[in-house]
Amino acid sequence: MSDQFFGKPFFLTLAALASTFLVSILVFSTPILAALALGFFAMATFAIAWKRPELGIAVAFAELFANSHGHLISYAIGGFSLSLRMVIFAAVMLAWVAAVATKRARLTINDPRLAIFIPLIIAIALGFTVGFLQNDPVTAFKDGNAYLYLGYLLPILSVEWDGEKKRLLLQVFAAAATWVVALTLGLLYVFTHFPEWMLGPTYRFIRDTRTGELTKMAGNIFRIFLQAQLSVVFALYLVVPFLFVRSLSRDMWWKLTLVIAALISVVMISLSRSFWVGIIVGDIALLALLWKDVWPGARKLSHAVGSVFVAALFAIVLLVGIVLFPLPYRVGRVGDLTNLFSDRTTDLSDVAISSRWNLLAPLLDEIKASPVLGAGFGEDVTFETDDPRARAINPDGTWTTYALEWGWLELWLKMGILGPVAFLSLFVGLARGLWPYVRSEQSWIGVAFLSSLVMLFATHAFSPYLNHPLGLGMLLLFVPFLKKIPPAIRSEVSVLETLETNAGTQVNTAVSMVE
Repeated sequence: MSDQFFGKPFFLTLAALASTFLVSILVFSTPILAALALGFFAMATFAIAWKRPELGIAVAFAELFANSHGHLISYAIGGFSLSLRMVIFAAVMLAWVAAVATKRARLTINDPRLAIFIPLIIAIALGFTVGFLQNDPVTAFKDGNAYLYLGYLLPILSVEWDGEKKRLLLQVFAAAATWVVALTLGLLYVFTHFPEWMLGPTYRFIRDTRTGELTKMAGNIFRIFLQAQLSVVFALYLVVPFLFVRSLSRDMWWKLTLVIAALISVVMISLSRSFWVGIIVGDIALLALLWKDVWPGARKLSHAVGSVFVAALFAIVLLVGIVLFPLPYRVGRVGDLTNLFSDRTTDLSDVAISSRWNLLAPLLDEIKASPVLGAGFGEDVTFETDDPRARAINPDGTWTTYALEWGWLELWLKMGILGPVAFLSLFVGLARGLWPYVRSEQSWIGVAFLSSLVMLFATHAFSPYLNHPLGLGMLLLFVPFLKKIPPAIRSEVSVLETLETNAGTQVNTAVSMVE
């Protein structure tokens, strides 16, 4: 396991993420320094991606999986905010275009891995077209621009992903998840050991960089929720299968248990019920895969399940230890932590849940108005919310927004029926491409990725991630690992091959223009 996740790329990535975070703190209040920092990252990323395209992809994934919204460093230009994620995306894509123009890289439209994305690409194009025609174009672009992240599919398909390069991606991902663990637990420590009057700068930094949400809950305990904690959930699915499919030494068992405990502690303190629901569904998929294809035997199965429970206990001890640590002085109590979890798991009437249910009926009415083509990106829905922040603006609770909580219904609203169908088609294509791992010597990869895929699609029902770069990035991470051409898309591949043959002259002309 250590060789897969903890090599030189892991430590270099972790150091780079920590350094970037430090830079973001230093330039946070100085726009000119932020602009200079973005310029540096743009040039450095372009140089890396030009020299070794797989490293450019690694840089993009490191930033994505470690940061929630990509605004760790940003610079306002008029009413537009140029972010670190945008800069990295532009640099990697520009390096890829330059590589294609100089014939250092090749784009083939008959790649079967591209074919499984075709329905989704069509659905996205439909969402933009309808959105630009029927809604405010600026709002439509803001609503749908996250899907542009799928542009990384082109440089990904241009790389020959051998074993070493795949291991690079795994280690970069592991480093990003480790950073999220460190940041989450670090914030928990800060917000339980300092009085509120000292926490203002930290709170503003986390809020304004859109790194996460810090919400005071029970007593003096804050909920530490970062959207990038999704990476931690996926990391859990990457390491847990080792308990079931590998024989571990005592030393390795302890190390793995402690890693799992740290990951579980983050999932717990996130207090994300959407994560919890998604994990339950993902765990069912994991156990089903083990039962059907990788049966480890009753003894190993019971030992592995017991190990996960031990790790969960260690996770609780870790959280309690952070809260009770006496230096410099503490303001949090274990009782507050206990009440926090009990309230979160039993209170089904809080504003988040009630607002989500209040949204459902108006959302369904909007879908009924155009169920086939959809209403396009930028389409908003008006409903009554119980959120006190919204009621402070509108006392009657009336709220209008295009950012909706019901993920699958939002896909239907914005892209018509093709939206959810396209994502389900992509699910089938990715699952078929990953399935061969399950019955191979690398069964842990198949079990991990398929369980993560199920978890992601289940979580999207309540917290939209498939329309967010984090969820889309996870789908892209699977692409280099696809084993074979899924049989269900062979017909699509044939169509693409025919199109490529018939349009050869036009394609060559277009390439010549780029060159």
